[in-house]
Amino acid sequence: MTDYSDIKPDPTLGLCLGGGGGLGFLHLGLFETLEELGIRPGVVAGTSAGSIMGAFYASGKSAGEIRKIVEDFQWTNIMAPSLSQRGLFSPVRLREFLRRKVGKINIKDLPIRLKIAAVNIIDGTFVGFAEGPLAKCLTAASAVPGAVEPVRIGDGLYYDAGGIYNLPLELFAGEGVKTIIAGNTIGQYALMPKPASAQEVFYQAYLIRTMHLTAMRIGPKKWQGYNGEKLIFIDYKIRGLNPTSLKECAQHIEETRELSRMIIEREYR
Repeated sequence: MTDYSDIKPDPTLGLCLGGGGGLGFLHLGLFETLEELGIRPGVVAGTSAGSIMGAFYASGKSAGEIRKIVEDFQWTNIMAPSLSQRGLFSPVRLREFLRRKVGKINIKDLPIRLKIAAVNIIDGTFVGFAEGPLAKCLTAASAVPGAVEPVRIGDGLYYDAGGIYNLPLELFAGEGVKTIIAGNTIGQYALMPKPASAQEVFYQAYLIRTMHLTAMRIGPKKWQGYNGEKLIFIDYKIRGLNPTSLKECAQHIEETRELSRMIIEREYR
């Protein structure tokens, strides 16, 4: 049997990964399916937690290695109080955590091409970082507005694009991709059934906004692809998860693996 690491990435196949805190862990089920089927995308794009999971994948880590990172992940490892008025938390610990996991590497030097979605808070520009310090760009892409300080890169000040471009399909334009496998974390099934605290109400409002914006952009009559790409859309359909509950989200990875396998076997090639 061919080792997955020996399979050459397919430059015509894209992998798009949505964000959403702990919901990003659900992408591990998709990674496991890709390994099982011997499918290796050559271009990866992600938002927020999806960009972090995408970076682990693009760095050549196996699904087993990524699972170990997911299992050891804790908010206390990455969150520290901010001394700035731009956010409650500092991005420093997250950046240090990511450097330990992916190394001090430039995005363009990864084995698989990666594009990281972020928004410049200065002028509202949506970008897809394809080069630059990986850990710093991932930190910028994960800086939830108001919660985490935005990150300065060059002349810009960047934050999480999830509230607008949670599934950043636009980033595949001009990449020569013919098929995109998209893992959607925030669809109609993502809403919590009974938000019970101010924090949960805040996150529910974020989920609702993100869900509707994504649906508007990828619906069959709305998103047609920028270069005629075929879209294999996988809505994880896990009901009622709190994005801040990492343990709860991690418990549903097997469900996304089974769903991903069913859809990919039916629609790929």
